[in-house]
Amino acid sequence: MNIIEIDQKYHLQVYKRFPVVFVKGESVFLYDENGNEYLDFLAGIGVNALGQRYPEVVRAIKEGADELLHISNLYYTPSQALLAKELVEATGLARVFFVNSGSEANELALKAARRYGMQKGRFEFIALKNAFHGRTMGALSVTGREKYKRGYKPLINGITFVPPNDIQAFKDAITSETAAVIMETIQGEGGMTVMKEEFVKEVREITQEKDILLIVDEIQTGMGRTGRIFSYFHYGIEPDIVTVAKALGGGLPIGATVMSEKVAGVMDFGAHGSTFGGNPLITKVALKVLQVINEPQFLESVEEKGEYFRTRLEEAVGGFDIVNEIRGKGLMVGVELKETVARDVADEMFKKRILIGVSGDYTLRFLPPLIVEKEHIDMVVETLKKVL
Repeated sequence: MNIIEIDQKYHLQVYKRFPVVFVKGESVFLYDENGNEYLDFLAGIGVNALGQRYPEVVRAIKEGADELLHISNLYYTPSQALLAKELVEATGLARVFFVNSGSEANELALKAARRYGMQKGRFEFIALKNAFHGRTMGALSVTGREKYKRGYKPLINGITFVPPNDIQAFKDAITSETAAVIMETIQGEGGMTVMKEEFVKEVREITQEKDILLIVDEIQTGMGRTGRIFSYFHYGIEPDIVTVAKALGGGLPIGATVMSEKVAGVMDFGAHGSTFGGNPLITKVALKVLQVINEPQFLESVEEKGEYFRTRLEEAVGGFDIVNEIRGKGLMVGVELKETVARDVADEMFKKRILIGVSGDYTLRFLPPLIVEKEHIDMVVETLKKVL
């Protein structure tokens, strides 16, 4: 049996995989078992922000492997403490807890928010329709897409979903038992919908007035993806809880839940834990990734390349009858189509050895590594033009 046949026989078949086996990566390119080169404009769904084999990341992995792979969280390690400090300073919040994935980060955010809210008898959450926050039972409960929930109900109770950018619906959803609101500023799985500035700012004003916590899910939008280290900086707000994952580990699994002092104050000894969360190897790597991405020049380059990408898309395909809208921030870009052919387009791009994603049935999703060059953008835009 070949690799695909072995996988199909032994692996749980929950993924609709493309028919390719990748064995190597370099910068923004991936190589299959036959040596064919693919331009990666999905970056492991936003994980490989620095591409493949970024020298400083590789160096950190090797150094970490020579030092400590894992110890219990019963002990202190330098890399975990230093990463905690830099992540807190980057978000403007107060405390952080490390986990292994985005779902886990959101799970802790919900637990901390509920514990804080229960001081006043509040336990309910408001989330947005079409949102995606993960696949654990708590994170799934605030995910606003029914297809992910099939067969898993009943989930946790007290969740109200409102349409994105509908401030009146948000106001109507608030009750005396509302503990927190959770949102993405750009819905990665939900059609690449961008939250409007006035909506986000008013939500923050209302939640502050009523002492309702605001959780911003930065798992896909964070770590420089939108041209700021975290996307909520575009809106001039400060959340109570921020969740981070994906790009933080440079390709290795790590998540983080960052919170304000008032939220951290309700999480006492034993309130949460993680066996592998924040282990010495991954925190050493994540610290280097954060330091590289959080440089002003690096972030400015992401913003510049994002503007270039959207401009080139508008020029090349914006006038096509099938294209409804091009939207996004930084290097998180969506092209919404007027027909349910997003996956067909992604398949055709794959045949031309360019990897892109989809967000729902209508929207093409582009999440290139943040180190992408304009020549790579031009290649993708011209190929997409031919495919459409």
